Amino acid sequence: MSSQKLLTIFGSTGNQGGSVIDLILSNPELQQKYRLRGVSRNASSASAQILARKGVEMVSANVNDLESLRTAVRGSHGVFGVTNFWDKDVLSKTIEVRQGKNIFEACKAENVTHFVFSALPNVERLTQGVLKRVEHFDGKAMVAEYIEANKGHMVASYFMPAMYLKSYKDQVRSLEGRLSMIMPFSLSGSDNTSSTWPVIDPREDSGKYIVGLFEGGKDADGVNVYAVSTWSSPKDLLATISKEAGKEVNFKAVSPDDLDASLPENIAHEITETMLLVGNYSYYGKGEEKNQGQSDRWLVKGTKTTDLDQLVKKNGPWSFT
Repeated sequence: MSSQKLLTIFGSTGNQGGSVIDLILSNPELQQKYRLRGVSRNASSASAQILARKGVEMVSANVNDLESLRTAVRGSHGVFGVTNFWDKDVLSKTIEVRQGKNIFEACKAENVTHFVFSALPNVERLTQGVLKRVEHFDGKAMVAEYIEANKGHMVASYFMPAMYLKSYKDQVRSLEGRLSMIMPFSLSGSDNTSSTWPVIDPREDSGKYIVGLFEGGKDADGVNVYAVSTWSSPKDLLATISKEAGKEVNFKAVSPDDLDASLPENIAHEITETMLLVGNYSYYGKGEEKNQGQSDRWLVKGTKTTDLDQLVKKNGPWSFT
């Protein structure tokens, strides 16, 4: 019988889950410790079959079907669970919470030892009720709270990824012949130069934190990890993007209502309040950049996160219309 521990990875063909698989397959020491099972909605898809050819056991499961989830996680030592608010069939806190709870309940029913869940802070609580419509954060936070209250003897850890660079990139628009990053807040001098914007390269760096939590075992029980490739100041982020784009990208403050009006109606409030969270509360809460070392101690031994220059270079091309 194999002495390897089975890790079952949801989102195995996506950024976060794919990062876990990439890391383990590229690290001989981790390969000796763990065997991998990937969960996909369609284990016969082209992306799933690429993983299968690399030796990952691929299975299909439906996050709305508890029995299929139980089958998917059966026999696992550890499970990484992730939900996708932005799926066209979700876009709802209620649905995302139900799906997250389903993954957890399947793990609990199948006696999984260690569950790592992709969570985010509770924005309504963090902002003392100022921001109430960041559902893709608050839903995940509600699932994490449910897990903590119901986990019993299971070890549960929480991976909380920073803002994807794409989210900043999507705010760059061509206005009156100039490239501008549109945000619903203004920047004072110190705001512009303080490293209070967290960014992650999800494919490159997620696995370093997630596998680190599995490696931590019981010591990682109840741990929240703020997964950040780099903390950047607005000034440095814009300068780095400008250098890579070969064109100057400026910061432009607009009103929240004006930003709302420029976005698709079904996600406008969600995006605008997320950007307000970054600008006014530094994403995880003011001052959390000073505590990053507490999260970085969970990185897999011998790994380091991606710096800003690498991050911007990898996320090109930086061309805007």
